[in-house]
Amino acid sequence: MFWKIFLFEIQNRLRRPAIYLYFLAALIFTIGSFATGSLPVGEKENINSPYLIAMWCSGITMMMMLVSSFIMGTPLYRDIEYNTKDYYLTYPITKPGYFWGRYLGSFMCMLFIATSILIGIFIGSKLGPAMGWKDARQYGPNNLFYYLYPFFTIALPNLFFTSSLFFGLVAIMRNVKVIYAGGILLFLGYFVSIFFFQHTNNATVINLADPFMLNGVRLATNDSSSIQQNTTVIAMTGTILLNRIIWSGVGLVILLYTYFTFSFERFFSGKRDKAAIDNEPATPKKTFVPSGDTSFKGSYNRKTLVNLTKIELLNIIRDNYFWIILSAGVFFLGFVFWMGNNDNGVPEFPRTVMLMGIFNSVFPFFIFFIIIFYTGETLHRDRITRYAYINDSLPPPNWVLNGSKLITLLILGFGLTLIPLVTGFVVQTAKGFHNYNFPVYLIYMFIVTLPSLLEMVVFSYAVHVLINNKFVAHGIGVFFWVGVFFLRSSGIFNYNLLLYSYTPWFGVSDMDGMGHMMAAVNWFNLYWLLFGGLLIILSTLFYYRGVISSFKERLQLVSERFDKKTKLFTTVLLLCFLPVAAYIYYNVSYLNNYTMKTEDDDRAIIYEKKLKHFASLPLPKITSVKMYADIYPDKQAQYVKALLTVVNKNNKPISQMLLDGDQLTDYDIKLNGQAMPFTSPLVYHRAFFSWFRSKNDTAAYRLYQFKKPLAPGDSVELEINSRVTYKGFANGLYGERLLYNGTIFTGGLPELGYDDDDEINSPYVRKKAGLPPKEEEEIAQNDPEGVNNLKSGKASDLFSFDLTISTSGDQTMISSGELVKQWKQNGRNYFHFVQNQPGMYAPLAAVGAKYVIAKDTVQLAHPVNISIYYDPQHSWNVSRFMSAYQDGLHYFNTAYGPYPFKDIRLAETSPYGPRTGSFSSLDTYAEYYAWCAHFDDPNETDYCYYNTTQQLAQQWWRYQVAPNNTVGSLNIAEGLAQYSALVMMEKKYGKDNMKWITMDQLWFYLFVRRRLEEPEHPLIRSNTWFEWGGKAAVALYGLRDMIGEDSINAALREFKNAYAFKSKPPFAGSNNLYAYLQKHTPDSLKYFLEDTWQKITLYDNKLLDVKAVPTGKNNEYKVTLNTEVAKVYIDSKGNDVPALKMNDYITIGIFAADSKNKEGRTQVHPLCLKRYKLAHGRHAFTLIVKGKPVRAGIDPYSKLIDRNPNDNMKDF
Repeated sequence: MFWKIFLFEIQNRLRRPAIYLYFLAALIFTIGSFATGSLPVGEKENINSPYLIAMWCSGITMMMMLVSSFIMGTPLYRDIEYNTKDYYLTYPITKPGYFWGRYLGSFMCMLFIATSILIGIFIGSKLGPAMGWKDARQYGPNNLFYYLYPFFTIALPNLFFTSSLFFGLVAIMRNVKVIYAGGILLFLGYFVSIFFFQHTNNATVINLADPFMLNGVRLATNDSSSIQQNTTVIAMTGTILLNRIIWSGVGLVILLYTYFTFSFERFFSGKRDKAAIDNEPATPKKTFVPSGDTSFKGSYNRKTLVNLTKIELLNIIRDNYFWIILSAGVFFLGFVFWMGNNDNGVPEFPRTVMLMGIFNSVFPFFIFFIIIFYTGETLHRDRITRYAYINDSLPPPNWVLNGSKLITLLILGFGLTLIPLVTGFVVQTAKGFHNYNFPVYLIYMFIVTLPSLLEMVVFSYAVHVLINNKFVAHGIGVFFWVGVFFLRSSGIFNYNLLLYSYTPWFGVSDMDGMGHMMAAVNWFNLYWLLFGGLLIILSTLFYYRGVISSFKERLQLVSERFDKKTKLFTTVLLLCFLPVAAYIYYNVSYLNNYTMKTEDDDRAIIYEKKLKHFASLPLPKITSVKMYADIYPDKQAQYVKALLTVVNKNNKPISQMLLDGDQLTDYDIKLNGQAMPFTSPLVYHRAFFSWFRSKNDTAAYRLYQFKKPLAPGDSVELEINSRVTYKGFANGLYGERLLYNGTIFTGGLPELGYDDDDEINSPYVRKKAGLPPKEEEEIAQNDPEGVNNLKSGKASDLFSFDLTISTSGDQTMISSGELVKQWKQNGRNYFHFVQNQPGMYAPLAAVGAKYVIAKDTVQLAHPVNISIYYDPQHSWNVSRFMSAYQDGLHYFNTAYGPYPFKDIRLAETSPYGPRTGSFSSLDTYAEYYAWCAHFDDPNETDYCYYNTTQQLAQQWWRYQVAPNNTVGSLNIAEGLAQYSALVMMEKKYGKDNMKWITMDQLWFYLFVRRRLEEPEHPLIRSNTWFEWGGKAAVALYGLRDMIGEDSINAALREFKNAYAFKSKPPFAGSNNLYAYLQKHTPDSLKYFLEDTWQKITLYDNKLLDVKAVPTGKNNEYKVTLNTEVAKVYIDSKGNDVPALKMNDYITIGIFAADSKNKEGRTQVHPLCLKRYKLAHGRHAFTLIVKGKPVRAGIDPYSKLIDRNPNDNMKDF
């Protein structure tokens, strides 16, 4: 009987469309992802690399657990639903034959669906190049082993686990709803586990605790280069192999437990219906039936509608599985809310905007699953209860039956909108946070969540009515919803008018609420709600009643049901929907210009081909800026009049200038009161969706002509008048720098010169477009042009600054320079900032909002005013920022030289602005960064203090000494600033407590360098952020430890004095900084300077073992350490060259137990710190220490760049 049931199960599945729809959905999704490269692909990583195939097998089988629940959960439940027990109990069907036939037949169907993964990857790898979506070089060879290995080691075990789980749940619980609960619980549990994985560095936990091995795949390839990822599969060894054994074993245990506890009699016995009628015949009773006419119209239909709605609601409310699913979701949301966001390991206060942002990013999918599952249950309940067989004979019209179900689901959607509000309120209260932002709660409830959920309900309802098969509708609905999400989030297509339920992206902040984006979101919500109304009409026409199941029959009923009332209602909806659609289109694609990603790429190609030759044009230097700006936050408008003095510091005349006004609505330039003539050298073809705009879309680039060429050494004054205004609204976020409460003003000037950052970067797209390879910019340190120009731009120079800026009467503007005057006029606030001597370097900026101000003064050679401008709700860490400025000004002023400005300001900006900003005498932090950090653990890194001192240090190392435009020069602006912050942390917390801070700096460098495709640079020629940032900071910090604080400060002070506020080249480069460091480094320590700056040097020091024994003398211990010391240089090809002749100073440390200071912060207590000169190889040390040692190590404070700092220390 096994074979008959096994074959019957397969044949039965193959006769149904569901299996083909699931197969097709997975196939299309896979083909699309691999054909378009919509995957996390590295620049030189093949789209069909073994790594990405493994990642896809892991991720797609996790998503397919919903399909697995439908396929594996229905065969057993189908027998209960169709009451086949008499057949099975009277025929010679054995338990093994029935159980294993059903299971293996269904599992084979799952494997058939899963083959779509491999087929889709193969087709996608061929279709991408054939259609021109991707270059053929982005795909590697289609090696069969690369396909089969991850399928059998990852996909197959994953499917076996989920299949056994869902089959077992239905066999044990005898209720199909258990697969909904099981699927969602597994889904939510998996995301909770991902959260934990992000907060642990324990590779064993990450590998073993992940049933789908998605995180294990990522971890296994963290250290891999693209060459390894393109040519090797993930080895099934160690904890990865153990993961596969464990989770396959869990599936096997579930399956065997289910089999041995399975019983025909118990399985088919079911549960007695509470309304069951006793077998005993009832005694007839005489009943008086009054005579009269019965009306089935008007009030009867309304009462029936209300009563049926109550019944449908009670069916959901009384469903235990509904509450299990909902409780799991609320628990998950509460857990995520409780953990919240964190930065540098420090949590944020549970602000309402933060909680709602988390909800909007992680929870909508969960709600969609609830809605689509219970839409299916509500619509198909009549068939399960056999009510459908008598439905046709009952008097209520279709609109009553249809309406009761739809209204029930709409009420469900409304009820679910309360979840984030209630959960967020409870979490905030439980955490003792009582700054409830009810306007934000209401915005998310009625503007964001409610429309979205109602649209989910209508969509789910239409899908289930049209498809008329519960499980197929589940699958198609989920596939569509997930597919649209990935289509939009990947950037391939994000035209919201054609993506159901989507609106322009927006943010909600404490400073500005939802701001100007509310209008755009409301219009799109109205648009999709009206479209949902049309879906309701469509569902009403196709609504099935009774036993009608043929689609042909339903089509015949559509024409009968489309009566005058329905036509009238449809017409009214269309008359509302079409004007709304037209109005949105008018705003998005006529007043504004929406372009797809492919169009953006095409425009970048045209830009480079047409304008690249202008890159060699000589540019004038800006030496004076006098500006008048008027900001109108309520209108989102700014108007600027600027007087610029420009000087030709080149050795040839300037006859024309290329300017880009892309960020401006309009501008004009005058010279001597006369408008300068210009041409528009770049014209694009209009965007695909801009059907009513001009066929030619003139780009914002202008080529201005000097009537008389500007001779070398000559200067002129240019008058620039610009404005920024907005018409209507766009497809996405717009006007983010001009909010109702939150302005970021960057000068209102067109950009000068050709910008190669606007070029296309992909080497494959460039080759296809006929563009030459884009080489990494590495301007030599002796290159005349690089030395003579600043990193901030070819037109940048030291300039005098004079800004008069106005804003609305309730807001404050802050900028660089000294505030020489402030006044109020015509209800507006005016501010006048000046910085003439010694001048300032670009960029310039001003920010504004409704601020509270904290002030203090530090007395140096002259008083320096510290001002912190912040939102009234965000006062928590103002004292930390103030302390950082106070300490930093005192130390940097002494160590590096005088602070030249009269003010230093810190301002809070909107979440749309950059996370941090640094300008002359002005720093900015976005609302979501640092202001709301909740330091509830004394051992948390005070990154507010660290980053504020880093920002302050740039007032010396970017705005006094401006780096030139050669390779490595950002060691000055970034490396010296981060080093300075490390010094300030040491001053604050003590040098013995710095290990984990320096480790944080090293971590990014060590992580990124392992995945490099291009050769790494020595520090003196650093060309990427991970080199000139953390690595430079640790190298300088280590040098300070070697040569002493006074010596390194003397070197930096001399360097600063030589290059501060230079208006004439040469400007400072990394080689100049190195020369001053070299001057102050003793000969015996120059090896360290050369190793860290001129070479790529890595240590591989290890503590092999350590032991301590008491000497018997006054708490003394004899400590023996065995160490291994090694150092390698990395050559130009990335190979290790052992430094066998090394003889380096390395510190050995022995430590007592940690203690807590009065603030509760852990304090490290060294018993012995000794520096030794060590050669390559093993070394033994015997030291006597006073006090009980608990751990010891080599280079214990991680001041050397070690490949694996974690093996430097051991506990006794």
